[in-house]
Amino acid sequence: MKLISLILLSTTLALSSCEPTKTQETFEGTITYKTTVKTKTDDVNYNDYQKQKYGDQMKLTIAKDGSFKREFLNNGQNGFVYLIYKASSNMCFSKWRNFDSAFSMNCAENSLKLISEKELPSETINDQACKAYFISGIDTLGGQTVSMTYYYPIEKEYINPTLYKNYKDFFYNKVMEKTKAPFYKLLMDMGKYTVTFEVVKIESGPIDQTIFNLPTNTPIKEM
Repeated sequence: MKLISLILLSTTLALSSCEPTKTQETFEGTITYKTTVKTKTDDVNYNDYQKQKYGDQMKLTIAKDGSFKREFLNNGQNGFVYLIYKASSNMCFSKWRNFDSAFSMNCAENSLKLISEKELPSETINDQACKAYFISGIDTLGGQTVSMTYYYPIEKEYINPTLYKNYKDFFYNKVMEKTKAPFYKLLMDMGKYTVTFEVVKIESGPIDQTIFNLPTNTPIKEM
């Protein structure tokens, strides 16, 4: 009996070791976030401008190839409209309401120089335990220090980090290699103000690829 048990155990282990490793499927779908802006100055005009810029919600649409679009909802006349990342060209395209043109940027170039990075205490967001990753850098042109804290889930929605291996601006390649997931909360500290995006709804499923098309009547200028 002991011999039969040993043979069965050995066979089971052998069969298990021969099973192919399942490849995780990268997330595709739309995530909606609540947006909160907090200012740190006494300049009323500056504070009002920053608060109207981001709106009160952000809708993030992600494709399986890594392309994504961030739409800023319910913001002011000088606010952001969208940011589109096209994975095929590793380019970002952004649009403000008060500009007739959109602006393009090569994501292979990082506008920040790394200062520090570290893990922070976990936090529960949307009833999900999330790890926290902090990274900061300094703008090599303007000297502005920027920091970002990403709260990301474990064993939930997965994003293949190799999709962003060439997206170096704002250390996004490092961020995705660390998190391998869409963020559930992002805290951006821009020095004189902070912006927080916190998840309120996640919808997975196929998306309409035309969402990444740039309007044909909008000129594009290099940033």
